Amino acid sequence: MKKTIQSLLALGAFASAAFVAQAQPSPKIATVDMAKLYEGHWKTQDQMATLKKDQDAAQKQYDQMTKDLNAIKAQVDELAEQAKNPTATADAVKTSQEAAQKKYEELQARLNDRNTFGQTVQREFQQRMQNFHDLMMEEIGAKVTEAAKSHGDNLVLDKSGITVLGSHAIIFADPAFDLTDEVAAVIAKDHPASSASSAAAPAASSSTPQISLPPIAPAK
Repeated sequence: MKKTIQSLLALGAFASAAFVAQAQPSPKIATVDMAKLYEGHWKTQDQMATLKKDQDAAQKQYDQMTKDLNAIKAQVDELAEQAKNPTATADAVKTSQEAAQKKYEELQARLNDRNTFGQTVQREFQQRMQNFHDLMMEEIGAKVTEAAKSHGDNLVLDKSGITVLGSHAIIFADPAFDLTDEVAAVIAKDHPASSASSAAAPAASSSTPQISLPPIAPAK
């Protein structure tokens, strides 16, 4: 009798496990290339065009500040040479030294202003790109989710990821289950004709613009 009860309990447990396994939906996995969608997005192209314009304006201002620094430095060098003139009177030497010192202090202040300007602009560019990137990831992710649900997918993996070993996070995935082109087509439908990226042009890099930092002319 005891063995019969144990057998019935075991049979019931097996049946319950089989029922639970049948009740759970089988996983349906899709893949997507988030990097491709982000870099090819028309909003990304527009953002990079705007940043490039702002970068050019900032670079122009930075270059003008550098030009002004070189002009001030030339004055410092000239006054320093006048102070070294052996034929100059003591008063003239003193006047030249004092003027050179004032110009040097102005040079240092303007140099600090230029360097602070360059660093501030660079930080602003980086922050703008980070904020834009975060918003785009959320927006693109929503469209990927819509596409996945329309196919009955219950898991989507980003195949653009790289592991610590330098390999792709997904080694192989059947292209038939990839949503990238489908989502890209949906994104393209929202592309306004007036967008800056409407004209046919090479895709802009999505990296943060950099301001070149030329030094002032070396001392004579």
